[in-house]
Amino acid sequence: MRKSKTPTMSWVLLIYTVPSEPSRKRAAVWRDLKKAGVVYLRDGVCVLPGSEATVATVHEIAAKIDAFGGEATIIEDVRLDAERSAAIEQQGRAARAAEYAEIAREAEGFLAHVTREREHREFTVADVEGLEVDVAKLRRWTEQVRARDHGDVYAAHPLDELLGRCDAALDDVLVDASEHDPEALP
Repeated sequence: MRKSKTPTMSWVLLIYTVPSEPSRKRAAVWRDLKKAGVVYLRDGVCVLPGSEATVATVHEIAAKIDAFGGEATIIEDVRLDAERSAAIEQQGRAARAAEYAEIAREAEGFLAHVTREREHREFTVADVEGLEVDVAKLRRWTEQVRARDHGDVYAAHPLDELLGRCDAALDDVLVDASEHDPEALP
C-alpha cells in the first residue's frame, strides 16, 4: 500500500539532547514536554500541532534545554503525509484518553469513599474541607490534561458529569456535617 503524500496539518518538531547528568535537568525537560502534550517520534524527537501556543511552548522548552547545556533544534511548519499525521494525532488522543480515564477512576474512587464513609459515620466540617481539597485536585488535574488535549478528546469524555457528581456528593456531605455540627460553619 502506498502512503499518501498529501500534506495534512502543520506540526512543530523539536529535536533535542540534554546532558545525562544531573538527571534532574532531563526530568525537568521531560515534565515540561509531557505537560505540553508532545508525541515522541523517537528518543529526543517530538512533535506538537503547529499552533501559535504550541510553537511558543516549544521555544520556551528549547530555551530551557539550551540553558541546561543541551541542544535543541526547532522545525516549524512541518508537513507530514496524511497517514503519518493521522497516526500521530491518534497517539496523542490515546494518551489524553488514558489520562482522562485515570482521572475518572480517581473520581469514582472518591465517590465510593464518600458513600462508604457516609454509611459508617457522620462527617465533620473538617472532614468536608479535606474532601474539598480532593475534588479541587481532580479539577486541577483535569484542567492540566485539557491544556495538552490537542485532539479535543475531552469533548467526548463524560468527565464533566462525573466531576459534577463529586461536587454533588461534597454538597451532600457538607449538609450532613452542618446538621451534625451547626456551630462549625461560619
